[in-house]
Amino acid sequence: MTVSGISVYRGGTVDEVAPLAKKLKAIYLRYGVVYRLSRFQTGPNVGDWLVVVQYADQAAYEKAQAALAQDSECQQVFVEIAQFAKRMSREMVVDLEL
Repeated sequence: MTVSGISVYRGGTVDEVAPLAKKLKAIYLRYGVVYRLSRFQTGPNVGDWLVVVQYADQAAYEKAQAALAQDSECQQVFVEIAQFAKRMSREMVVDLEL
């Protein structure tokens, strides 16, 4: 079953966020992880960022997490993001196969 991490971030302009998100997407793809970025347009989170990362299953999640923790390029992008954005929440979900 697919495992997804859903995070909400606050802060940063499109010009700040987009280049770093593109880097992260390329890094994540190397490890078989799907990366998606959206921006809230309505509701109480207007202007916040929604990041969804998707892993094939629990084993893929664990393998990717171990690899990403050792990836210096990925860790540097995280440092750069933290300079202007704060993670407000993170939830892990497992898709049901219907």
